[in-house]
Amino acid sequence: MSISPASTSSSSRSQSAEPSAGHRDETIAVFDLDGTVTTRDTTAAYLAGFLREHPRRLLNCAPLAASAAGFAAGFVGNAEMKRAAVYAILRGAGWEEIARWTERFVAWCLGALIRPEARSHIEAHARAGHRLILASASLDLHVEPIARTLGFNDVICTKVAWTSDRRISGELDGDNIRGDKKLAAVQRAVAAAESAPRSAVVIAYSDHHADLPLLRWADQAVAVNPTRRLAATAAVEGIPVEDWGRP
Repeated sequence: MSISPASTSSSSRSQSAEPSAGHRDETIAVFDLDGTVTTRDTTAAYLAGFLREHPRRLLNCAPLAASAAGFAAGFVGNAEMKRAAVYAILRGAGWEEIARWTERFVAWCLGALIRPEARSHIEAHARAGHRLILASASLDLHVEPIARTLGFNDVICTKVAWTSDRRISGELDGDNIRGDKKLAAVQRAVAAAESAPRSAVVIAYSDHHADLPLLRWADQAVAVNPTRRLAATAAVEGIPVEDWGRP
């Protein structure tokens, strides 16, 4: 498979007075994780699996049910829901316990959830010498080892907070890396990686409409197995759509 960067006419990077994408000599490929590289939400799978391994923690989940109902109804935001889930399911878990579960989860995830064409695109970018960034709203506990295994140079993700005795506090450490927060984090990573301002062509891949800020900013955007809302927007804005298959 070949990778040939192209500019997107609606891209905010392309609208700058700086040199056009065709005259830049670097490429940075930014991949979303959940639904793009994988077929499903990895944080939900990670937390559900940890809960199955530690059924006594179900006693902590009564408040989580109320948060989940509010989230489904649109009254609870993504960040608030994530914090509630981390607090209910992971709070107090020690570093070694988390490390053991993460190792097992990542091995399963890499074997069962990675889209075939995602691997092909990642490998093609790597062979071409492009810098690879994985940008995800999912938790660093599993996103970082997945990114390392797949060969990403940089990883941007939501982080959990730890106590001084290496236990999960139940809070997030910083922002929930989603929407505009993800775009801002990617912009900082791209600026740090470019050899000079705007020397790189940025290609962004995502399945979700929450990543529209990133897709619109990138020089080239690809909607991968998109949500209905993203597919509708892609049809209007001329964003290419690709099906990357299932394992």
